[in-house]
Amino acid sequence: MESPPFALTLDCLLAPSPARRAWPNLSSTPTRSIIFASYAPDTKSNSGRVHKPAELGRTNYFEMSTMLVGSEMSIRHLVQDAGQGNPAVPNYGYVPQRPIDRVGMSSTQDRKRVMCLMSDTGGGHRASAQALKDGFEVLYGNYFDINVVDLWSSSSPWPLCNMPKSYFFLVKNPWLWRMSFRCSEPEVLHEALFTGYTAIVGRRFAQAFEDYKPHLIVSVHPLMQHVPLKVLSRMKAAVSFTAAKVPFTTVVTDLTRCHRTWFHKDVDKCFVATQLVAAQAMNAGLTSNQLSCHGLPIRPAFNLPSKPKDEICDQLGIDSAAPTVMLIGGGEGMGKLEATAEALAKTLSSSHQLIIICGRNIKLAEKLSSRAWPLRVLVKGFVNNMSEYMLACDCIITKAGPGTIAEALICGRPILLNGFIPCQEEGNVSFVLDNGVGSYSEMPEEMADIVADWFRGDRQELINMSRRAKLLGRPEATFDIVRELSGM
Repeated sequence: MESPPFALTLDCLLAPSPARRAWPNLSSTPTRSIIFASYAPDTKSNSGRVHKPAELGRTNYFEMSTMLVGSEMSIRHLVQDAGQGNPAVPNYGYVPQRPIDRVGMSSTQDRKRVMCLMSDTGGGHRASAQALKDGFEVLYGNYFDINVVDLWSSSSPWPLCNMPKSYFFLVKNPWLWRMSFRCSEPEVLHEALFTGYTAIVGRRFAQAFEDYKPHLIVSVHPLMQHVPLKVLSRMKAAVSFTAAKVPFTTVVTDLTRCHRTWFHKDVDKCFVATQLVAAQAMNAGLTSNQLSCHGLPIRPAFNLPSKPKDEICDQLGIDSAAPTVMLIGGGEGMGKLEATAEALAKTLSSSHQLIIICGRNIKLAEKLSSRAWPLRVLVKGFVNNMSEYMLACDCIITKAGPGTIAEALICGRPILLNGFIPCQEEGNVSFVLDNGVGSYSEMPEEMADIVADWFRGDRQELINMSRRAKLLGRPEATFDIVRELSGM
């Protein structure tokens, strides 16, 4: 009997992991690299269809992306054993490569409707939703109609409609956020909470589903699984309503530590970024067939061919020859941006260069722009071309947000972390340090000293970290997720 094509991801970022237990001969070096293998024998099935090797494969048996871990022979054996249905293989799903006929698909009625559920609690969830939307557009043009919606803000009564605003208050008071995170994790507590929420918002959520009539629902927020699924479950009694029968998927946007509400047993597919998150999902009751591990959804611009660095720097008004550090304050311009910028200006040489991204904090951007600096400083507000700024700099300073970390890794940029949101971002600090792609400090003067050391002499440490970061990057993650979603 023929072995079907499959895709297998072995993510060895953090030990111990199921992949390490299944294959003890995998490398356990500090770089903890990633393997992606696909096996597609060139044989005919009963239907007469010829299974071709993966489209990027260089042989008929396996392809590797990112890097090989272990010998070529051991990798070949892993792939062949998996193709024979080895029960030790964690199955993270086959990614179908479906050609889409775009002819005659211009009207909204003919297009496949995808409802992407998110909430504006921080910028990461909306950025992930936008990345998926852009990924659909790049791969399939206008065949899909993507509706990104925050049901808590648009379809909830007071005070639930203010839930996104309460998030910023909580994260500015870490002890409150930690208490909220911990207290809501036990299933018995959050299930009772979500049942109450459903009684309040159920009718409005149901109306939103009825109005849009999605063919696929994708959630990119931990609070957008349980309540929508409860609502859809109650709507199944209406035979005429098709939205209750559409696939429901989750795209987890955390790298390491995840809140329990990310995982619901009734989802059709759950996309995770790392093996560590996959293990948490399985502990929460999801099966291996429900999981796909591709990486975080990142804006497609980070996977498109880039211009030469000199050309990018000229376009941005940056000196391409000057060692450059970029200080990022996130979408809201939070953190010790001003104090860190001052410390960098005092410590770095006049031949160095500093880029400051203030996000939506317009007042801070204006204040920093009006100052006289002893080195070249470029101050920007919210930018839509972050990939170009990352490629133009040599290292970045940022908080431990998963999206920015994933973007920096794709660009091969060392990361100096200067803070984290308790609970869900704490593990990201260990992720960066354990993989040797950056450092951590909350003190502006110490951060300035670290960057100065990286820029000193032949900058060999910076070069080594850059190489390791590039190996950990997952530039195809968005497109891999979108391809799999398109086949559901």
